[in-house]
Amino acid sequence: MPDSPQVFVLLASAFLTFIVLPIVLVWTFIDGMRRKASDRPSGGGGISSFVGAGLQEIDRLMARPSIEHQIETENSVHEEETDDGE
Repeated sequence: MPDSPQVFVLLASAFLTFIVLPIVLVWTFIDGMRRKASDRPSGGGGISSFVGAGLQEIDRLMARPSIEHQIETENSVHEEETDDGE
């Protein structure tokens, strides 16, 4: 058994550094990989959330009528057609 407190502190710090710390790091990494990004406490969705929001924005822009279409509906330039052929 160690006689001095300094040896005890060195053994305890070595145990924490070389045994406990690697176990905690590996456990944390594996636990993070098992969960979806949106379920992680700090995740918030990650890149999948970013891609989903971008796709929704593109869909919104594509569904909106163009400027030309808006102008045509506001200012009708077509003349009325008659049966006379004019």
